Formats: sequence, structure tokens, C-alpha cells
Amino acid sequence: MAELEVQPGGRVDARLTFASAEPLHGASLSEEDLRAFVLDGIDVTADGTRCDPSYGGAAPTEGDGLVIDASYACPAGAAEIGVVLFYLSALPRGHREVVRIAGPPGSDAQVEGVLTGDHRALTLALPRSAEADAARSRKERRARQLVALSATFTVLMLALAIWRWRATRRR
Repeated sequence: MAELEVQPGGRVDARLTFASAEPLHGASLSEEDLRAFVLDGIDVTADGTRCDPSYGGAAPTEGDGLVIDASYACPAGAAEIGVVLFYLSALPRGHREVVRIAGPPGSDAQVEGVLTGDHRALTLALPRSAEADAARSRKERRARQLVALSATFTVLMLALAIWRWRATRRR
């Protein structure tokens, strides 16, 4: 199972739980192997742009299972978070992985799916945050101010041109 949780600042925390270390080619994996697995076998994206991965460690579970933690530095305010599990293509054909992506705390946003080597991606559309709405509102307000300033400048330039034209006609 792969569980991903979007944090308020944009970071995505991931926890990958394997019931058996066998799909990862045995339990004798080194920390380097597991770090490479996280860095090369999984892509997390925010609005289609890859987020920087960070390996958080691994621990055995009951039996011969394994839990791997990772995090992904994604920007805040993304409209969607996606994950691609490239490692599924290297596993036996019948292997399936349950994947869940949960939005930030307090959000109802969530998506869950069963991924395979033929279907390795899942995407979650995030609700617009108050922070993103405030930034959009500031940009719109600045644009309106710029249009008003431009219109005022145009009117002043037109008035100056008319004044000069009248001054030259009176001579």
C-alpha cells in the first residue's frame, strides 16, 4: 500500500508498506538501495512538475514486511498532486498496489485506486485554498490598478495634446 498525504505547505509525505519484502527482491536491501528506490521508482508531481524527493528511512514490519517513508517538496497552492509508481513495471505481472492520496488536513479531498504495472499513475485534484484565492485576488487588484493608472495617463496626455493644439491656434 502507498499512502500520500499533502501537507498545508505543499510538502507530500509518503508511506509505502509492503506485506513482504519479496517484491523488492528480498529483505537484504541496503539503505542506499532503498534511497534509490524512492528517488528513482516514484514520481510525485504538483501541477505536472516533479517534486524533489527525500528518503525518510525504512523499518521492518511483522513477518518480512517493510515500511518506507519519503517526502516530496512540492510548492504550496498546487491544483493537483499526482503520483507515478514506476517500480510497478518491474514487479511480477499480477502485482497490485493500493494507493491513496489525501489532501491537506481539514480537506475532504482524497482519491484511492489500485495500480498495476500497466496503470501506474493516480492524481488528486485539490480544492482551492484560501491562500491561493488571496494571491489571485491581489493579482487581480494590481491588474485593475494598472489599467486605471494607464487610463489616467492616457487622459492626461490627451488633455495636454489638446491644450497645446489650442495654444498654437490662438497665435
